[in-house]
Amino acid sequence: MSLKSAHTGKVGKAFINARNRRSISPEEAASLALINIEYIKAIESGDYSIFPARIFAVQYFEKYAKFLDLEIDFFDIYNAEVVAAAELEPNSDLPVRLFSKKNIFYILLIGSIFLICIILIFQDNHIAKVLDGKLQESPTNIADLKADSELSLDNEISLLHGEINNFFIQDKLDSIQLDVTVDSLEPDV
Repeated sequence: MSLKSAHTGKVGKAFINARNRRSISPEEAASLALINIEYIKAIESGDYSIFPARIFAVQYFEKYAKFLDLEIDFFDIYNAEVVAAAELEPNSDLPVRLFSKKNIFYILLIGSIFLICIILIFQDNHIAKVLDGKLQESPTNIADLKADSELSLDNEISLLHGEINNFFIQDKLDSIQLDVTVDSLEPDV
């Protein structure tokens, strides 16, 4: 019984492409995934005749797919009906999970963070320019405020001087109006 078909050959190519994307050789894949090199070559060639039983083929297929991060279903070459149905289907596409499809969420998240950072940088530059303009204007504003406060202080001091003078003038007037008689104990000379 032949344990290879056109469909298992396509599945094998998906494994080869996934391994090549990771830039590793079949030997490196075998040592990293802890799978016999002959089993890896069998899966990549689509010929499952090396496996002693269907369960071995399925288990090593799934282990190798998980190692390469492929979402691909085992094509049951051991079932003649499945093989016949697959051969009647015109060009069935294999559901190979690409890196960009798998990590689309992370790519969008990183892109969004990058975009937000760029916006904040431009806003920061705008804020810095506005603050520079305010700082350049502030010496004149400070001088104006200082002049206003000195003028206000001078006015208040003048008002206080006026009140103090009025008090003393009033005090003199009060003492003049009083009829004070002083008894002298000394004789007039």
